[in-house]
Amino acid sequence: MTATGRTTAIGTAIGAAGTFGLGALVARRLLFPTPYTATATVRSSSSTEVEFAATRDTRLPGTYRITRGSTSVRVGAVLGESDGDGDTVRRQLLDGPAPEAGDWTWDALMHDFVAEVLPGPATGPDTTVSRTHVVHVHGQSLGPRQVLRGIPVWDALEASSEIVDTTDLPLRSLDPGAADRIVDRVRSARARGAERVVLQGWSAGALACSIAASRTPVDGLVGIAPLLDVRSALRGAVSAVRLPRFVGSVAARIATTPVLSRLAGAAEPVRTATWQASGTPTLLLRSTADPFVAATDVSAAVQRGATVVSFATAPHTLEWNEDPERFDDAVRTFATTLRDA
Repeated sequence: MTATGRTTAIGTAIGAAGTFGLGALVARRLLFPTPYTATATVRSSSSTEVEFAATRDTRLPGTYRITRGSTSVRVGAVLGESDGDGDTVRRQLLDGPAPEAGDWTWDALMHDFVAEVLPGPATGPDTTVSRTHVVHVHGQSLGPRQVLRGIPVWDALEASSEIVDTTDLPLRSLDPGAADRIVDRVRSARARGAERVVLQGWSAGALACSIAASRTPVDGLVGIAPLLDVRSALRGAVSAVRLPRFVGSVAARIATTPVLSRLAGAAEPVRTATWQASGTPTLLLRSTADPFVAATDVSAAVQRGATVVSFATAPHTLEWNEDPERFDDAVRTFATTLRDA
């Protein structure tokens, strides 16, 4: 081999190693993501509105919460941005005291505890169920708090609810054990008298629900920002940060392949990487601004019979926040079709 050839070979090897290393990092961030946190700086406030320093978060349409210590304030529609440099955003104050100037925690999850959305005792695996029972499953990073925004609409429909917590599993909601737990909860609810059992999953929790629905009959499936395909989700994620799509393909190979998964910190790979069709009536709530949910995967779901309600601006899993009323209306309409079936 000539000197030039050796140099080229070495450069190629270094490039491949770099791509593989980057792919492993991307895979790790899918499997073990760090929960997103943000700070909102209040500039001023009144009894009807709050002025924030403009950031990606404070500009988002919809309903959010800011907290400081034990104080919680809900803010709504964007009322306008400052003229000129656009460095401030005015939002509607929905409830809570007029917040003092300074830094607050920006919170999309809205609730801290189950008791805030279910006034009575939380439904567990051994308690009484209603005629319609909903099993809620969270995604990878946020844990059970993530699902709380989706419970009140079912409570208003007189359905009972319970939450499957997967945070103790090695791969959380992407772990094979997640679907096992969901199947157990479905069978337990039926044994306790539930006439209809609905699964409602967020992100990777929705994928786990689809796997469970392919193994045991359920009456409905609601997926919020559903992880329809791990491979296309990773390609979309890297494209969103201007990395080549093939890095996402490498990451997907690492996340789903035995031994290689160890490069991403996982002793075992993701065993089921794509949405499992089961014939279950399905509602998907997704945002066209979400890089993790590919339009081609959504189209395929529609062809399989899923009903899709699309939102326009929501980042991953923030569809409820973009338009709570539209989100809840979609779930109510879907629940009606289940009752009428």
